[in-house]
Amino acid sequence: MCHQHRYRIGIIMNTVIGRFDLALLVMVLLISVTWTSSSVASERFSHDDWTAVLQRFVDDKGFVDYQSLASDRTVFDRYLASVEQMSPVSDPQLFPTKADALAYYINAYNAHVFNGVLERGPEQKSIWRGLISGFNFFVRMDIIVGGEETNLKKLEDRTIREDFKDPRIHAAINCASISCPRLPRIAFEADTLNDVLDGAMREFVTAPTNVATDAGKSMVMLSEIFDWFESDFLEHEERNGNAGGSVIDYINRYRAADAQIPDNYKVKYLRYDKGINKQ
Repeated sequence: MCHQHRYRIGIIMNTVIGRFDLALLVMVLLISVTWTSSSVASERFSHDDWTAVLQRFVDDKGFVDYQSLASDRTVFDRYLASVEQMSPVSDPQLFPTKADALAYYINAYNAHVFNGVLERGPEQKSIWRGLISGFNFFVRMDIIVGGEETNLKKLEDRTIREDFKDPRIHAAINCASISCPRLPRIAFEADTLNDVLDGAMREFVTAPTNVATDAGKSMVMLSEIFDWFESDFLEHEERNGNAGGSVIDYINRYRAADAQIPDNYKVKYLRYDKGINKQ
């Protein structure tokens, strides 16, 4: 074989090998990008530490052992730090769905309430103590959410209520008081949030401490939550085709067929027990 012929064959072989290497490189890069994108997309904000705190320091009735938590804050402080550093606003990639965001804000609210109680000693009587009931705790106490300074009232009103417009949150956020909804022993999570919120509201409106009927007087006595946040429940009824609906209509959505409250019942409100929800 002549030298020129061998030279041409060499050029052809190098070109083929070069193209093969290039194709292989492109394939590896595509696989790498796909894997990385999938990994990032599947990464979500973790509430595992919050569940660990709830499991250890909250009993089945929703009462909290604040004293023991004050003595061992490691896991709680780690979760609180993550809430203070990351949020759906600061790190939206960690909250791919609306449910991820709502679960985060409910857990963040409840965790900051815990912290507020602990910072007061922990509080032994009521977080509502003060010249203006609850003002120091819910308004004057600064909290950090996703790197932004706010307070509990703003977090509840401007973010949780206004942005999500889901009255079921009133059976989920907990203000460290005896008359608050029962605090669950597991964090709210996006994948189960809808069912869990349904269950929380169902539990709340079937408890006689929150909804009690007196057939003899044609009267229903309700938790003051239904008074304080009446507009949330009425707006929900209107959005769901029941213009002119009542708070009773909303409550009946979550009560059994044989426990429906007649719409002609007079409404009175039960005294809200603001004592601390400690064990």
